[in-house]
Amino acid sequence: MHKISRQVLIFVFFLFPLVNQCKLNLNNPSDPTSKAFFETFLWRLYLDSFCDPNVRGNFILGSGNALILPMSIKVLRSGNTVVSLVSGEPIVWNGNSLGTNNNHTNSVLNGVVIVIDKSFSKILWLDYIGEMSYGVDDWPQPETISIAEYSNGDIGIFSLVNGSGRSNTLNNKSVTNAFFAARYKQSDGSVLWQGYLNKDNTRFRFNNYGMTINDFDQMIITYNTLTENTTPTQDAIGLSYFALPAPNITTNATFASQSEIGIAVINPDGSGSKQSFLPNPGLTTEPLFVKSAGDKILLAGNTTNNFPSFSGHPLPDESRVFYGVANSSLSFETTGYYGTNESTQETKLQNLHFAANQLFFVGRSFANQSLSSTIHPFQGTSGRRNYIFIKPDLYSANALWIQYLGSSSYNVPEILPGGLVYNSLKNQMIGNLLAVDNGNGFTGIPDGISSGSIQYPLGQTRLKFDPSSGQFLTIQYYNGTNDLSGNDGGFVASQVEACSGRMVTLRSLFATVATVSSNRRLEITTRPASEEP
Repeated sequence: MHKISRQVLIFVFFLFPLVNQCKLNLNNPSDPTSKAFFETFLWRLYLDSFCDPNVRGNFILGSGNALILPMSIKVLRSGNTVVSLVSGEPIVWNGNSLGTNNNHTNSVLNGVVIVIDKSFSKILWLDYIGEMSYGVDDWPQPETISIAEYSNGDIGIFSLVNGSGRSNTLNNKSVTNAFFAARYKQSDGSVLWQGYLNKDNTRFRFNNYGMTINDFDQMIITYNTLTENTTPTQDAIGLSYFALPAPNITTNATFASQSEIGIAVINPDGSGSKQSFLPNPGLTTEPLFVKSAGDKILLAGNTTNNFPSFSGHPLPDESRVFYGVANSSLSFETTGYYGTNESTQETKLQNLHFAANQLFFVGRSFANQSLSSTIHPFQGTSGRRNYIFIKPDLYSANALWIQYLGSSSYNVPEILPGGLVYNSLKNQMIGNLLAVDNGNGFTGIPDGISSGSIQYPLGQTRLKFDPSSGQFLTIQYYNGTNDLSGNDGGFVASQVEACSGRMVTLRSLFATVATVSSNRRLEITTRPASEEP
């Protein structure tokens, strides 16, 4: 046992009797006056002592004859790692392919959740959460199967599923595609509660949803509403779920096929708390990510118009990035918008990373929006697709800096499978990106920071930059396949820091680029921090 673990245990041993003498016994781990607050504080302190920066381990899942799509990854405070994925075949783990509670069904895409022990030596449990054959995006957002951690280490799961619903639920599945929400015990995968949030399948989109857990152990859920494709009507129903009241406001519903934001809160015991909408008069609003900080809800995505009372959209009727801070009443306190004001030149968010109480966005932009803090300008003329990096102020939503990475002669790829990760040991942000398709390097890069080269298809780029200023530190190019035909390849699909610079990485593996959209395996790997490139 690590030295810090022994110190924590001694601390807990002497302090816990004092906690037990506390007169209040409120079940609120975020209320400083409650006994649960102190118990949760001690538990978190103890759990935080577990992470070892020198762990090494590797798992490869799948036969290579079916599609496996990696989704979310999170290192828990216990040191265990939880991974979500979508698989077209049963996953063999610890000698079998059965789920802890449910099995893979009907030889179609199924949602999967896996927990790996802190030493990366074995899979503790695996469960199938339901069929997902309704049409998952080819390059889905990680939140397609959202995972988050409760204050006591339990795991929250949220996803859209179809097929037969589970039994013993708080709320039964009553529509073809329904949102599945559950609270799992981390140690053995037993279900503490589970239920389905139902909604008319013609009134919401099957992507652009997500979940986080706030400091009060509540699930915060967002999803994308949709009006009828003929005569639009306002949505006053929201989600149908156990003890969940009706929304307190309606959607805007100005246009046919208009999409807006729905939001709901689920209590720690699985009962519904409240729900609402965040209306927008634009045709398309996409809530891609939801996070929490204290009692605030952080939402980011893309929108074609201003939210009521919050102006600043660069060009209404065209898609730009938005970031909003909502309160516990489920209404915005502030909203910011980012992107060019040039017509027909979209700016779209594709991924974000929330770490060290900081937010970092990455997406694509076809034209320039420079600030005085922009160090790396837009490459090429308007219409040339660049990567765009944005750091907003967490609470004011003001853009602290905006940087670009691109080529004056070639577009960067439209897809972004890898995203961003923070390395706390080096205080660096890392972007795992696809390089320009023809293997050429990016332009406008300062001398002395680029290394490597690309000879084969699906070239990769590892960008490191300063989180404070956005200044690029290094750019490393490397091959994503092993020959000119694009065989035996892989790419970083997601990455997260375990502790002190040690990363846990999800890599999609494929036999050839010709089958990358149909046959993939998944590698989950970690190595000592000192070996990270």
